[in-house]
Amino acid sequence: MKACRILAGLRALALLAVVAGLLALSACNPQANKLPPPEVSPSVVVTQDGTAFYVKGLRIPGTRQELRLRQSGTLTWIPLEQVSAVRFAGPVQDTYRQGDIILTGGERLQGEVYVNFLIEGTTDLGYWNMPLSKVDRLNLAFD
Repeated sequence: MKACRILAGLRALALLAVVAGLLALSACNPQANKLPPPEVSPSVVVTQDGTAFYVKGLRIPGTRQELRLRQSGTLTWIPLEQVSAVRFAGPVQDTYRQGDIILTGGERLQGEVYVNFLIEGTTDLGYWNMPLSKVDRLNLAFD
C-alpha cells in the first residue's frame, strides 16, 4: 500500500515536471506569444468626379511627408501624420487650391494647399497613385 502511494507521488511529480518544462519552453520562445498585427484602416480618397478609393499606406512619393499650406502669404509645412482630413474647394490656381485641413488634434486650418504632386498607396488591386490636384477630399488613416 505504501509502495502505491510512493508510485502515485512519483507519477504526479513527473507530470508536474513535464508541465513546468513545457511552460518554461514556451516562455523562452517569444514568437509563440505574439499576436497578429491589428488590421490597418485605409485612408479614403474621393476624386472630383466622386469616385472613392480606399488606400492603405497613403504617402507622398519622396522623403518629405508634408503638406504645404499658404495663408495670406505665409507658408506652413504640416507633417502628414498630423493631418486627419483635407477638403478642397474651388479650382487649382497657380499650383495651389483653396482647402481646409483638419489636424488629428481637431484644429482646423484654412488656406491654399499646394497640390502639384502625386499621392500614392495600395488598394486591393495593388499600387495606386493620383495627382493631388484631382482629389476633392481625403480622410487619412495611419499605421
